[in-house]
Amino acid sequence: MNATNFKRHYYVSVSGKSIEHAPSGSDQLQILATDGEINTLQQLLKREESRDETTALKAPIPYKSADHDPAGDAYDEALIDLYRAIYKLGTSETQQHIAGMNILRELKDTDYNHPGYS
Repeated sequence: MNATNFKRHYYVSVSGKSIEHAPSGSDQLQILATDGEINTLQQLLKREESRDETTALKAPIPYKSADHDPAGDAYDEALIDLYRAIYKLGTSETQQHIAGMNILRELKDTDYNHPGYS
């Protein structure tokens, strides 16, 4: 087996935007991933961090409605994409946790057609 295809345990913190080899916090989700999958997940975390910065700049504007803001919609979709990727790589405990969050449409709708989900 190629070393880049070998899956290792990692711990992901969405709030901390980090991936670690050992658990260090209570908000971490355990996954099994190859080097390539970790690279993809790191890109999603960086995208999320960038979206955090964009939406944080708009937060102090009192007259701006967040429910009609394209930046807010993009932030939500990026966060869901991140949790979708973590779910796909997650241990059964991680998958149960994310399913309990009730944010992934494909877990609620059995007719949902998305690659990687049966």
